[in-house]
Amino acid sequence: MALSTNATIGVVMRFRVVVDGIDLGGWSSCKGLNVGFETEEFKEGANYEYVVILPERLKYNSITLTRAMTSVDSAKVQAWLRKIVADWYSSETDVEYNGGTAQITLLDARSATAHPVASWSLRGVFPKSWKGPDLDATGNQFAIETLELVHHGFL
Repeated sequence: MALSTNATIGVVMRFRVVVDGIDLGGWSSCKGLNVGFETEEFKEGANYEYVVILPERLKYNSITLTRAMTSVDSAKVQAWLRKIVADWYSSETDVEYNGGTAQITLLDARSATAHPVASWSLRGVFPKSWKGPDLDATGNQFAIETLELVHHGFL
């Protein structure tokens, strides 16, 4: 199947993640961007031809972001996590964190001026976990951080 001459192709290594309006910087991987359609089968009496399929609910996997740590981008993540913890546990205000929003944008292959190819707007975003690097004085690997987000969906 041939592509049209004006097709804009997304490349998997170029994407942007913004949570609650904060650009969390560059990530090396984003996994879990999918949706499952849960159904129930119902055997209807006197219908011997097929099973009736009833829709139940949508199931979204958590999003896992991974990257090498940098002073600027990792600080943004820590600041965002501290704000959420303050909102969750603060007894001084009536502000309650009910889940934020996140935007994951796939970009095209253009080097200087990347253009969006596709975008997913996640609702009800909560951090599920953050994992810092395993530190080892005898190693020579990059310090890796992982952020896992749960959400209510993007459809």
